[in-house]
Amino acid sequence: MKKTILILLGMAMFTLSPVSVASMSYECWAYVGGHPDKMVHVSANNASEAESLAWEKFKDLGIKAESVHCK
Repeated sequence: MKKTILILLGMAMFTLSPVSVASMSYECWAYVGGHPDKMVHVSANNASEAESLAWEKFKDLGIKAESVHCK
């Protein structure tokens, strides 16, 4: 009985913890010369966050994008 209660309390603490989890997967394209050049996938809560993450990812990969569009 005690073991069951401890397991249930542990599960409740895990589900109620303030861990932030991105809810959507976005496909983001780097545009060069007005045309799509490279693509990455990012997980974010909204499109603007996805674009910010994509800019960072492209920068880390050495891709010089003129603009980034995510959907």
